[in-house]
Amino acid sequence: MRLLELARAEERRGEPMEALAHYSEAIDLLAHGEHEADRADAIRWKGTVRRELGDTSIAEELYRESLAISESCHYGAGQAHAINCLAIVAQRRGDVDGAATLYRRGARLASEAGEHRLSGMIEQNLGVLSNIRGDLDGAFVRYRAALAAFETADDREGMSWVLNNIGMLHTDMERYDEAREALNRGLGIATARGDVKMQGLCLLNLAECYVSEDRFDEAEGPCRRALALALQRGDALRRAGALKFLGVIDCARGRHVQAGERYRTALQLARESEDTLLEAEILREIGTLHLEQQHASEARWNLEQSAGLFRSIDASIDAAAVESQLELLPGDAATAPILERGGGA
Repeated sequence: MRLLELARAEERRGEPMEALAHYSEAIDLLAHGEHEADRADAIRWKGTVRRELGDTSIAEELYRESLAISESCHYGAGQAHAINCLAIVAQRRGDVDGAATLYRRGARLASEAGEHRLSGMIEQNLGVLSNIRGDLDGAFVRYRAALAAFETADDREGMSWVLNNIGMLHTDMERYDEAREALNRGLGIATARGDVKMQGLCLLNLAECYVSEDRFDEAEGPCRRALALALQRGDALRRAGALKFLGVIDCARGRHVQAGERYRTALQLARESEDTLLEAEILREIGTLHLEQQHASEARWNLEQSAGLFRSIDASIDAAAVESQLELLPGDAATAPILERGGGA
């Protein structure tokens, strides 16, 4: 139990490799006694560290192992948690329908097990799905319900999660003052808790808010801070996200070569981490870069790939926006997979 406490503390401090070592040692010890529920939790927590590092396939294997152990010892809460985590993996890979099915199953098991905190977590995860699908009002209702539940329980960690998502939603709705208010509140909670991962997420989404307003000078600071935290943690996904926004900033300043290098590195990281939504977003930015450079064939190839990925995960608003960009291109532009040329930063 002491090893698990140390692992959780290292995770919050932004030291994932130390956390993984503690989890592995604890799991070995728990294998030699009647502590199957604790072992299931430890394996799942280890999977989440791997997931946050972008090791999606390894995380999935650990979640399935945790689920199997939870089922064998009739540990209902463990089953609900593992299924929620498998839903997150499915969502990352773009299987939105599969993720929704798993979330609903997890919610039922969480309710049966009296896991109110997990119910709030699943509620916000369903809100994320609604956001992706363009149901912004539905997402807002779910986020508000989750935030109220976390506030009632004085769950500061849960509050930081939902405030981050509410901030992202306000950005999508072009309510930028409300977005910054929510994100800064979430960032304050994460900083007070010493939660480095959530600090990075809030900073990254704060940068996106400024980018959406074309306030590029103000976006650069939080973006670089988010990148530094991602590099500290070995967090491939947040590194990819920060590089994407730094590329957008470079484009706005006319530094097209540097932007292209950042995008290529970000795309590679997103693909290695199996994050379909992030891959679609980066391909859109690469296509936009080529549009600005009047490279029609290269723009078309990247934008078509982006639109296809957005459609595959039911991100209809994003897909429609990319298709509008495609309409600006000449109809006879040939496809040319510029990204296969290599490079990177």
